[in-house]
Amino acid sequence: MIPELTWWQRLMISLGYHVPIEKRRLPGWSGSMMFYAFKCPKHGIMVDSIPGYDDIPSCQKCVDEKRLSIK
Repeated sequence: MIPELTWWQRLMISLGYHVPIEKRRLPGWSGSMMFYAFKCPKHGIMVDSIPGYDDIPSCQKCVDEKRLSIK
């Protein structure tokens, strides 16, 4: 779910930045993690955490589509 974005956040996203939105703590997690809004060229504005060391959030819909196309 994408929270309400300010005009500044929308501007930064449209310029290609990933914008911090909120910290979330999911069931089973020992701590919280920052989630970011970003623009996927195919699916529009998405929200995800930044995994690993590459500092690039990934569109879960694109990941799922790629996984299904490999099978």
